[in-house]
Amino acid sequence: MRVLIVDDEPMACRGVAARLAKVADVEIVGECGDGLSAVDRILALAPDLVFLDVQMPGMDGFDVLRALPRERLPNVVFVTAYEDHAIQAFDFHAVDYVLKPIDDDRFATAMERARRRHHAAGLLALLDRHGTGYASRFAVRTGSRIEVVLADDVDWIARSGDYAELHTRARTHLLRETMGSLEQRLDPAAFLRIHRSRIVRAACIRELRSIDNREYLVTLSDGSAHRSSRTFADRLERWLSASG
Repeated sequence: MRVLIVDDEPMACRGVAARLAKVADVEIVGECGDGLSAVDRILALAPDLVFLDVQMPGMDGFDVLRALPRERLPNVVFVTAYEDHAIQAFDFHAVDYVLKPIDDDRFATAMERARRRHHAAGLLALLDRHGTGYASRFAVRTGSRIEVVLADDVDWIARSGDYAELHTRARTHLLRETMGSLEQRLDPAAFLRIHRSRIVRAACIRELRSIDNREYLVTLSDGSAHRSSRTFADRLERWLSASG
């Protein structure tokens, strides 16, 4: 794992670095002492794991993560002297939350959790592409579990705040990814972006009802109805032309 350490206390940085030096297969790619530098380093270095202090002057650890594109968020272990930020930390899907002064056993537990998540992500990345080069499955985190959702099982996708909802016949899954990123990863022959907040599987389209100029009500095989927009009309019209 490639690790970045972010803490405004030099002694705290040295403590984390000394413990990481004893861990196999870990490379420290950088250290920084403020939030703005952390954002720049994360974007430039794309570390696998960040040890991130919560309380720093100017921009705290949570501000750092908010400043990053959702698709560029790294795995994070928060390191802090305060317990009262733990719930917020796990809202950001933190790997762990370690209190200062750092206990060696607690640090080892955090590293084991980070290693498991890193290995799981690596395995899913290997499985994520099929012969066409498009995504064939998605890793969806539910608590401490990672569930694999096959792209072939997804009927439609909706934007939901900071998440995308993957709708299958069985259930709905929340994925922390933007609609634009998903559109680029999905096979355009199989999925159509019909609205800024909707992507549908082409094979599931059962009816198109004209609403307005180049807008339609798109009904899918599961009975759900989705309004298309003029912004994405070209995609739907190309599909109609090819289908005809």
